Amino acid sequence: MQKRKNMLLFVTDQWRWDTLHLPDHPAKLPNLRAFAKEAATFSNAFTPVPLCTPARGSLFTGKLPHQHGAMDNVQGRSFYPHGKLHPEQVTYLERLQDDGYRLSFIGKWHLGDRTLLDRGIHDTALSDGGDMDLMKTAEITFGGPRNSPYYATITDGVALDEQRVNLAIDKLPELAASDQPFCLVVCLHGPHFPHHVPKEFVDLYKDLPKDYVPDNWCEQFSEQGKPAAQGAYYWPCQDTSHMTQQDWRRTAQHYWGFCSWIDALFGRLCAAVSDNGLDDDTLIAFTADHGEMLGAHGWFDKGPFFYEEVVRIPMMVKDPSVTDGTTHDNFVSFHDLFPTLIDRALAGEVLTDAERQRSFWRSDADHAFLGYDAYQGRQFRFRGIRSARYKYVWSPHDIAELYDLEADPQERHNRADDPTLAEVRQDLHKTLFDWMRAEGDWLAGPGHHAPVGSYIDGRAASEQHDHGPM
Repeated sequence: MQKRKNMLLFVTDQWRWDTLHLPDHPAKLPNLRAFAKEAATFSNAFTPVPLCTPARGSLFTGKLPHQHGAMDNVQGRSFYPHGKLHPEQVTYLERLQDDGYRLSFIGKWHLGDRTLLDRGIHDTALSDGGDMDLMKTAEITFGGPRNSPYYATITDGVALDEQRVNLAIDKLPELAASDQPFCLVVCLHGPHFPHHVPKEFVDLYKDLPKDYVPDNWCEQFSEQGKPAAQGAYYWPCQDTSHMTQQDWRRTAQHYWGFCSWIDALFGRLCAAVSDNGLDDDTLIAFTADHGEMLGAHGWFDKGPFFYEEVVRIPMMVKDPSVTDGTTHDNFVSFHDLFPTLIDRALAGEVLTDAERQRSFWRSDADHAFLGYDAYQGRQFRFRGIRSARYKYVWSPHDIAELYDLEADPQERHNRADDPTLAEVRQDLHKTLFDWMRAEGDWLAGPGHHAPVGSYIDGRAASEQHDHGPM
């Protein structure tokens, strides 16, 4: 029997795909570009939902948000109090531990108060959910408090994400000395705002042209036939209407500086893998839960929409048995990453046959499917499908969207009502709903509601309204 491989999963928060996939992008990422020369790059990688908690729930369970129950980032608001995994859900981490893997988890959990510590995985250094008070010195240790205190400024030069990587590097000699295969997960905060970044990395972008802004920066939705949900901001930081081009440029400098800082941290971690003699039997994956608008379409952060800036993600997997730096254009999803790693690690007995077929190297998918249910206690019911050329978005309560990504790569012109694309829209709608029904998506039902009394929708039957057949 071949030796099972180790797994190192490096998850960033809110990292844009274009920093690594557009050749003329200004982002300076020497370590990640070197990594790409030996890794498989999946150029059509998407998150199933562009929101932290639901996306992470999908990563660790392999399920979609309507299946695992973590529909929102927050808990206890309105009748949508679902910012955590449903208690019955079992993560891939638990399944790997049961199969003999040594599990170590460092960083952002963001899946509710039942953490991995409560799930029997004690080799953890956990932080609190969103780390919004952040990028400061924080005392986090293995087996320590579930929620450590955080401060708003860096006090001694060792900030939160840097400390997480330091912990991972310090853990590697212990993992290397064990006969057990290991799975080490490192979840960073960055480059999610606030962008508290060492000056040396911000200065890498001081020569950006003064007029360097995206063509779809501060687009006016009211003039573009966009859904109403995109016309309101849900955090003050999302609003770009007051910003000048210079404001955007400074923000971009800090965002890309954050990416460059993480690139340096990732480089240190990969070097430590090599220094500990783990190169030949360790899979390494680099990815993100979702992207960042960074001023596109008038938004920072993310929101209830499926623009490329937030749904498309970086995805690179280095398998020591395949180091030719290939790029794959099949469509892959964030929530299929663990089946991919487990399959490549020769730990396939952890997977069902259906899960094994979801591996990036086995899948030949030519569509990505997208969903969005809630944000900060507000409900948004959107489902989408992204093909090689088109993106179609459907909602029972808002207008549809259809974008021709070849003619309009920045998604400025909604062509859902264009009669010349009526057949395209019809075909995409059918494919989307076939998928929704196959996945048991409650929005594919006749009333567009979750089952009464379920953990997705806790309302009484008298509060539900039927919107008629599709």
